[in-house]
Amino acid sequence: MTTPRFTTIRHFAAPRARVWAAWTQPNQLVQWFGPKGSAGTILAFDLRPGGVWRGRMEAPDGGVMFSKFVFREVTPPARLVWIHGFADEAGNRARAPFAPQFPLELLTTVDFAEEGAGTLITLSWEPLGATAEEEAFFASMMASMEGGWAGSFEQLDSFLQVRTSR
Repeated sequence: MTTPRFTTIRHFAAPRARVWAAWTQPNQLVQWFGPKGSAGTILAFDLRPGGVWRGRMEAPDGGVMFSKFVFREVTPPARLVWIHGFADEAGNRARAPFAPQFPLELLTTVDFAEEGAGTLITLSWEPLGATAEEEAFFASMMASMEGGWAGSFEQLDSFLQVRTSR
């Protein structure tokens, strides 16, 4: 079986340098990253290969989740690659709180391409070291992932519009 891969593509009406900054500057990232209705806090952000990005997210229902991402590649302003996963409050890798059968780690790749006066983002996720059961569960979640990233990208689009019009 081939490892499942989730990919989503979105165009933003902002220059690539501006979109890159929204993804790589913590004070900007915290304003849009995450599911709609959630509130995030960046606990650590070391933008370099091997550097760690840790976060805390509060859901509208009051639930709290922690994340830990480890950068593999940082190529300004064209590409970010990181290992994506959930964590406990101390930053230790943990299973997804919503589904223990979700893969422990995902390889995240975000490509930033100039497209006219705007930027085309291509984001992909693929399980790392997952069991067949985890890969199957991941594949079954693709519609939900599409909806989650669509909400995040709507927030990013609004954030970019406000910042670009200033």
